[in-house]
Amino acid sequence: MSPPEPYISEAEDQSTGRPATFIFLHGYGDDAEGIPLGLAQQFQFNHKLPYLRWLLPNAGRHREAMENAWYMPKALPNALKPRVPGHEQDEASAPDDEEGILAACDRIDELVRKELERGIEKERIVVGGFSQGCAVSLVWGLVGKERQNAVGLVTVCGYFPLADRIATIRKDRGYTEEPDKNGETKKWFLGHGDRDALVPKSLFTRQKEDLGKWVDVERDVEAHLYERMGHSTSPALLRDLLGWLSRVVPP
Repeated sequence: MSPPEPYISEAEDQSTGRPATFIFLHGYGDDAEGIPLGLAQQFQFNHKLPYLRWLLPNAGRHREAMENAWYMPKALPNALKPRVPGHEQDEASAPDDEEGILAACDRIDELVRKELERGIEKERIVVGGFSQGCAVSLVWGLVGKERQNAVGLVTVCGYFPLADRIATIRKDRGYTEEPDKNGETKKWFLGHGDRDALVPKSLFTRQKEDLGKWVDVERDVEAHLYERMGHSTSPALLRDLLGWLSRVVPP
């Protein structure tokens, strides 16, 4: 069964700036009308970035996970997630669902292509996600077929799956090893809460380290660890994201 169509929140007033699109993926067990729509509404109700179109895709129900999911998740270290008694170590050491993650990356590729066909310039497309959507976005930013057709990546409350597989996947797809040498330079926004009980902040630190193998962290990455923020968003995150988006896709 095909996943539901994306939820689209059109730009409030395109006359105030050049059209831009923000493709933002939801997390595990959520859908486009959950945190992604809530994020869009926070901006639009306050008349921020009125030229920005919010394109919020739906993963649909995953047959094995029995939840809305982009891929089959695995146990994360120290995360508050139900374990199968006697199999905790097996779950934590299980490989990432590479097939599912790359299929989700293909979905982003399709959405980016459609935006380009609509006439949106690649310098006006941003991709990102929350939680599991963050994980997919991180991988897509390095291995997606349309990865060069986005100006920025936003990752919130997630982690970096397949980090040890990126080089192999890129080689298999015929990419050069260093993105910066292949015209792939883009801006990255990383946000995480220091009280996230589902994705420990240690994975946020590791995410930055692993990403640093591929991008210039000092030049291209803006990272924030928010005090007293759990697996959610916060006014501080919204403030910083607004500032970052205003610079990456200005009017």
